[in-house]
Amino acid sequence: MKVKDLLPIPDIELSKKILAVQPHPDDLELFAGGTLAKMADKGMEITYITVTNGGYGTYDKNISPEVLTNIRKIEAKSASSLLGIAEHVFLEYTDSEVIDHKSLRNQLIHLIRNNKPEGIFLPDPWLPYEAHQGHVITGLAGAEAAIFSSLPHLEPTTPVHELKFIVFYATHRPNTYIDISSYWERKIEAIKCHKSQFNEDVFTLLSLYLSLKASEYGAYLDVEKAEAFKVLTPLHLHANTDSWDA
Repeated sequence: MKVKDLLPIPDIELSKKILAVQPHPDDLELFAGGTLAKMADKGMEITYITVTNGGYGTYDKNISPEVLTNIRKIEAKSASSLLGIAEHVFLEYTDSEVIDHKSLRNQLIHLIRNNKPEGIFLPDPWLPYEAHQGHVITGLAGAEAAIFSSLPHLEPTTPVHELKFIVFYATHRPNTYIDISSYWERKIEAIKCHKSQFNEDVFTLLSLYLSLKASEYGAYLDVEKAEAFKVLTPLHLHANTDSWDA
């Protein structure tokens, strides 16, 4: 037996209830849209959580952050609805400002405890060269919430809940591949909902990149398209020297 065999990687497709957290409107569609649509179609209960309002996500000087915030919320609701997500929570942190780690962590602890999911989707905060602190802090705060949600003296106003797994998307060290061949077009249609973010030229390049990457991931399963994730248990997320290779 090897050390890593003591903590087998959970099969996320067997879950019944999950939280899916994204730093900005559109992140989940880009990196996990096919998987989430597939899960929703299987009857899994999925709650979307969007951390920031996305108000600075534009190159257009003529649109204000306030106007863009409203547009992006509408786009986000349309995209998640298209994927089959019934509940969408917006935390309304200001885009591109430093997110208070403790504040976000504690909000996510309460959301985990109140929703009682089996697992949580998060951006991988250990992605090399990730310059956007919104992604890094969301991933770190979410990972800490994942291990702290079972501790009764942290945020004691809600009863504890223990997660079975954490799913990191936009990761460079995946250990789990999900076949989304039959969900590819739905994923692309959900991304198209974010019209404020992707003009025709940008979308053409983006969709080509995503398609090529999904084909690369699909090769691991011998399927046409797949999405890739780093799936860990809470015990992998504290002083575990084997998590890197899990």
